[in-house]
Amino acid sequence: MKNLKSLALSIMIVLCASVAFAASVEIVDQSYVKENLGKPGFFLVDVRSPENFNGESPKKGIKGGHIPGAINVFDGEFDSMTQEQLDSMGLTKDVTVIVYCNSGHRSNIIAQKMVKMGYQSVKNYKGSIIDWQKDPSNPIEPAVDN
Repeated sequence: MKNLKSLALSIMIVLCASVAFAASVEIVDQSYVKENLGKPGFFLVDVRSPENFNGESPKKGIKGGHIPGAINVFDGEFDSMTQEQLDSMGLTKDVTVIVYCNSGHRSNIIAQKMVKMGYQSVKNYKGSIIDWQKDPSNPIEPAVDN
């Protein structure tokens, strides 16, 4: 009985340690995005709708379009995507993924899902496109006046 209790305690310690060291979503800012944009192994993912990504304004005061170099993975379709589809976009589990939306809320949800899927390096750009557009020198593609 004593050996069984020791074994159970050991298993609990290992499980707690594995949860403590599991990947989590890191919050990043505009400077981090700028420093890593275009670097090998870094992928910027815009989870807004394809219409917003392609230049239509999502809300009054928010420019349509996306941060240059971003790929579009619409959050409304994310749950139905297979790992093979994500892999074909370059989003393999060994890359760093920086996710953004309008404000950082929906991107955080997708980032959490990616961690649960086994992605080891997932970042959420907290301010997202709203923060990005605060600096008028930051480019947005396609260039659209809204």
